Amino acid sequence: MTSFIDYLIGGVSNGAVIALMAIALVLIWRATRVVNFAQVGQAMFTTFVALTVQTLTGSWALALVVAMVAGAILGVIVQFLVLRPMRRADTSGAIIATFGVLIALQAAVGMIWGGDAQAYPQPFDNAGIVAFGRIWPISVYDFVVIGVTILLVIALSLLFTRTSIGLAMRASAFNPEVARLSGVRVSRVLTFGWALAGVVGAVAGVLVAPSSTVSPTTFDILLVFAFTAAVIGGLDSLVGAVALGVFAGLVISLVSGLSNSGNAPVVALVLLALSLITKPDGVFGHHKARAV
Repeated sequence: MTSFIDYLIGGVSNGAVIALMAIALVLIWRATRVVNFAQVGQAMFTTFVALTVQTLTGSWALALVVAMVAGAILGVIVQFLVLRPMRRADTSGAIIATFGVLIALQAAVGMIWGGDAQAYPQPFDNAGIVAFGRIWPISVYDFVVIGVTILLVIALSLLFTRTSIGLAMRASAFNPEVARLSGVRVSRVLTFGWALAGVVGAVAGVLVAPSSTVSPTTFDILLVFAFTAAVIGGLDSLVGAVALGVFAGLVISLVSGLSNSGNAPVVALVLLALSLITKPDGVFGHHKARAV
């Protein structure tokens, strides 16, 4: 029983990062109806930017801020150079284009920073916390990850519910033509959405980097878990992305602890398949509500 609880506690931090990446996927889907598979490539690129900044300055906070700015800029670049020219193409063409961007970003990172795995400096104590006479499998850094995730989720919730730009984003996602007739500059709103998704992805990349080495393909497995969480939660739902992201982290921790870490992606894909069969709109999907 103690080991089971330890696995659950250990999975919360990973679940928070998965939730952030799932949120980034949901933001782009809601705006463009395209799954941005290049999201992990963007996160990986900005993480290497953050690694460079932290190596030069020794400041984790500054590296995070620079990564967020770089993520926003990169998101806008991807939208303008790749997705906007394909807005008249079908959805499958745009999705394939995001795969091309992912490959291009991985190649760019390999050319700039090299293809070897590099260690990301640990900014806070990563040792288990001692309490009640035992060592718990959660560290100060895990609390930082969870805290940053909670703050970001609250900020996004307030953005979408309490601000005019948030309302414009929701209107553009629901019906861009009606939003345009209502005076919403849909193209600018979409650009803001891509920048925002880039920021969220960059935060996820920087938060997960210290727990492992970083390389051009390090975050590929993160895409599997984030995509699974986003689809099962409902690609229209930020709440679903958060809830299923945390759930995915718990499942990964349990599977890795009770069997083998290599089984975690298989379990994720099985859950994804079952979800698509039984509830294709996702647990928190809004398809029926929109169809009325």
